Amino acid sequence: MTPPATQARGLETRRRVLDAAMAEFARHGVDGARINRIAEQARASKERIYAWFGDKDALFDTVMEVGLEELSRVVPITSDLVDYAVRLHDTLAARPDLQRIAAWAWLHERGHAERVSEKRVAGYRHKIEVVRDAQRAGLADPDWPPHHLLAALIAVATSWLTAPVELHRALGAPPAQSGDTARAQVRRAAERLVRPAA
Repeated sequence: MTPPATQARGLETRRRVLDAAMAEFARHGVDGARINRIAEQARASKERIYAWFGDKDALFDTVMEVGLEELSRVVPITSDLVDYAVRLHDTLAARPDLQRIAAWAWLHERGHAERVSEKRVAGYRHKIEVVRDAQRAGLADPDWPPHHLLAALIAVATSWLTAPVELHRALGAPPAQSGDTARAQVRRAAERLVRPAA
């Protein structure tokens, strides 16, 4: 049996690896990320990382699981879908690393759904069910397929954060100076999406 102190050190090292991997993937994407750099940053051996997580794609999937779990904890979806979109915007504005990870996932995994863990898919099944429940309760437009409404709300929540840098520059202000305006527009757009048709 492994002594508690050894188990604690192992968990601490595993946490360092995930933190280092999050930073590496956020900065370089999956293709550009290097296990050598992750190992060096985490003060862990490459062999230990491969034993724990498998190859680089499997490590990325674990990082995505951790990131999505964190998002679900910090920004739980509720039947107030407008509020959800605004809270998602606020969280991603404060944590651009989470948004970059999600963007890299979209680029890397597009067309390869088989790479995505069932745990990640289950999180989105839950979100779709919450949207469907809000529609049944008359809190959201039932004419939307629930998965399309969820996708539209996510797009609205991230729209200003992912807008072309040229658009930010055309306004003469960096994105950070547009936070309150962007937040208000997220709310306005989400309300228009969610409001049941008259």
